[in-house]
Amino acid sequence: MISCITGAVKSTSVNSLVVEVGGVGVLLQVPIRLAATIQVGQVVSFHTYLVVREDALTLFGFTEVTDRDFFELLLS
Repeated sequence: MISCITGAVKSTSVNSLVVEVGGVGVLLQVPIRLAATIQVGQVVSFHTYLVVREDALTLFGFTEVTDRDFFELLLS
């Protein structure tokens, strides 16, 4: 599992960010309210949760570890 991500934001959209980590752009799904406050070039750090499905790998990002833990609880 990918537990956390730290890097510079390369692009943003309504509910996602691309964060460059070691030369690789990682797509993170984030809450809309959070995506609206982040700017390109800003260095960010997120706690993450990877959802593995048959047709997709989706990485969700959270600013607080408690938010990530609550997300895990909702999925279980």
